[in-house]
Amino acid sequence: MKIVIPDKIDFTQEQLQQLQELNAIIYDDIPNDSTEIIKRAKNAEIITANYIDITPEIIDKLDNLKYIVVPAVGYEWVDVKYASSKGITVVNCPTFNSQSVAEMVFTLALNISRKIIDANVSLKQGKWDPIPFTGYELSGKRIGLIGYGNVGKRVEKIAMGFDMHVAYINSESSSEEIDNVLRQSDYVVLCVQLNEKTKHMIDARRLALMNKDAFLINVCRGAVVDQSALLNALKENEILGAGLDVFEDEPLIGKPSDQIMEFAGLQNVLAIPHIAANTHESHKKLGNEVISNFKAIIAGTPVHIIA
Repeated sequence: MKIVIPDKIDFTQEQLQQLQELNAIIYDDIPNDSTEIIKRAKNAEIITANYIDITPEIIDKLDNLKYIVVPAVGYEWVDVKYASSKGITVVNCPTFNSQSVAEMVFTLALNISRKIIDANVSLKQGKWDPIPFTGYELSGKRIGLIGYGNVGKRVEKIAMGFDMHVAYINSESSSEEIDNVLRQSDYVVLCVQLNEKTKHMIDARRLALMNKDAFLINVCRGAVVDQSALLNALKENEILGAGLDVFEDEPLIGKPSDQIMEFAGLQNVLAIPHIAANTHESHKKLGNEVISNFKAIIAGTPVHIIA
């Protein structure tokens, strides 16, 4: 089957050799527009979609396309319903970043709880004053996982090492169960997939359920939260703070939105530019998972099928 990788994915030399053996055509940059995407992927039976949107316009121009491999857990930039209606199967890579994202949960939790960034900035400014930086320990606190997939399970394992109490909800949980986890948690961790059901599931009503001394950690997708409602809750100190790796209106690369900058400027927020999965280890795992998907498709036994 003809494989085209039309935009940038980081592969090791060993992985590039494997892709060469599969006769894959590899591009190492991001195409400027849909015309360039179509040009690169013309006649492909399998393509990837990393930094590019796969729209109905593009799908209609790729007559031979049978599979779209999304090199990520999320896949909202691919029109999955339209692809499926055209007989195209979409698969993702759901396991490569579980450890890196789970570790980022605690990177954010520890930094925001112990005011590490502020203390470091203070010292760099030539000040030695530990008094303003009294923080909170994780031990004995309750961590509530909104989502209990690959990332959620790894977060639970790490949390046990901190002697934290773990509660979680999953796709089978009721609205009341979600509300109860929010009410009872000192740290609410969002690690759920973004879909029609989960979009803005953390809205103004649910933020109001959280304790005033609770932290919100988001490492999944920004659109799981009503971003304006969260900004207001943080400004009004309705919750103690937030660690945010993702935002609803984040750019691919470039200038962040005014609202993202407003979050980043708040004293009770630690905001970073969607880097939870950005480790050398996860990049290597991703390359392996993409190649495994290709091989499974070629063998006629595709895995991780979304639709």
